[in-house]
Amino acid sequence: MKKLLLLVLAVFLGLGLTACAPKEKKTYVIGISQPFMGHPIRKAGQVLIDAWVKEHPEVTVYVTDGQLNAQKQIADIEDLMAKDVDILLVAAHQSATLLGVLREVKGAGIPIIPFDRVLTDASVQVGSVINDEFTGGQMCGELIIEAIGTGDIAVLEGPAGNTGAILRNNGFLAAIEGKGINIVTSQVANFQRVQAVDIFENILQANPNIKAVFAHNDEMALGVIQVLEAAGRTDILVVGYDGQKDALEAIKAGKMYGTVRKVIEFPKALDMALEYLETGKLADPNVFLEPIKITEDNVDDYYDPEAVF
Repeated sequence: MKKLLLLVLAVFLGLGLTACAPKEKKTYVIGISQPFMGHPIRKAGQVLIDAWVKEHPEVTVYVTDGQLNAQKQIADIEDLMAKDVDILLVAAHQSATLLGVLREVKGAGIPIIPFDRVLTDASVQVGSVINDEFTGGQMCGELIIEAIGTGDIAVLEGPAGNTGAILRNNGFLAAIEGKGINIVTSQVANFQRVQAVDIFENILQANPNIKAVFAHNDEMALGVIQVLEAAGRTDILVVGYDGQKDALEAIKAGKMYGTVRKVIEFPKALDMALEYLETGKLADPNVFLEPIKITEDNVDDYYDPEAVF
């Protein structure tokens, strides 16, 4: 009897110790496929990613750089799959080109959340966090109309097949339709300042009477401003997109008419990824971040001299 009582007591003590033992926190691995880490907005995003990781030691995050090359981004995603990521966050350089590998990711049971840019096939994703690029493009059209009323303009585009550039352009075209704005030329400069300089030098020489330029991002807009300053032209107004610090400084200096601020998707995209990993669902699966129109009238409200972007 005494032995039996001791055995029962030992069992209860063991159960009690097991119940009181702290649960081991589950760990996760998140993969982030970026299209190009050389852009200021990606560098700013990385700062936010690093800060989030410090607050979430249970999460390992891998970030890859597609280097503005669709095939490189495909290889990056395959590498993230090989690292056994639990979820993939992706900003597609060229969405249509990525669909094959993204379907493989989904088939492997890895959930996908696109950020920054929409995917051309939403069936592969469990959610998204995207800037409202179409509305942002409309805002850029409104800025051009405010700046010049009517007249000839030039447009510098983002990469071909880039859904963000396509939506910005479509929104812009919708805003200027029937408003007396004539696009004399629209050329791809791939969101790059150096390319914008080379391309716009030729545009200006061929079209000296344009009244304004709409660039699909601020980096290209700043390249345009560089050309205008070298040519001594102060009569051509420039509108960009992104709201980066350099552009806001150009607005403050009177060199740029306006821009539309893009909201960086981090840490929101990481919060969504962790929510899905912990619960298997998203309370708000499709998040649209609202763009902000910025001119000299409100630039001081958004300018931060210490900002990375």
